[in-house]
Amino acid sequence: MHNEIRQRLAALGLAAAMGVSLSACGGSQPGLEEVEQAIEAGTLTIEDALDKGWIDQAWVDAYQEENSVPAASKMETNMVGDFTTTTLSGEEFTQEQLGNVVFFAFLDPNAEGTQTFYDALAEGYDGVVENGADIVVCTKSESGNELFAEAPFPVILYNDSLKAAIGGNSGMVEDEETPNTASWYVNGSFLSAWYSSVDAEELPASAAAFVEMSREPAFEGGDGSGAAAMVPMG
Repeated sequence: MHNEIRQRLAALGLAAAMGVSLSACGGSQPGLEEVEQAIEAGTLTIEDALDKGWIDQAWVDAYQEENSVPAASKMETNMVGDFTTTTLSGEEFTQEQLGNVVFFAFLDPNAEGTQTFYDALAEGYDGVVENGADIVVCTKSESGNELFAEAPFPVILYNDSLKAAIGGNSGMVEDEETPNTASWYVNGSFLSAWYSSVDAEELPASAAAFVEMSREPAFEGGDGSGAAAMVPMG
């Protein structure tokens, strides 16, 4: 089961898509550093790199050993605590209202690229819901929130309570160089790496995969109890 989970996560490209691409390499073979960056960015899977002969199994084994952590440890480290905030309309919103599988996005409505990020979320939303997951957007600004006026999903405010609840992940959320970011929240924890861009067409398939993963014994219950499976760090 360990290998199956590794392959599934690698295929999903859980490392957030940071724009790394091998297209610039043309017909030449990329170096190992470029291949590793592409795998971590989600633009290349380990299986594809193996098929192309860019890496060998020994490299894969070493990479997975170095970049994997027990599922229990990852879930514990990235667990979201209790919080209380409000929606844009002023209604209370708490941690208990999050579903089991949620694409949790933190957006700055005044930043460049936010409209594109938001549009992708809105376009992919129906498919995400059909596959058993949900989307929640957290705005990081008190201004510019008219952008989210017609949002089909909850839009909540980033406050001190939520900042404390996400713990060390607040550093990623508040990084000025990445004003818009998101992660898959599964059974109480941020389980995927952080995305800096979104593809509306890929969101439903990702939702289905994370819903399936949430039912694995290693990821049930939100405490990672009994989890011996390994997941790539993100």
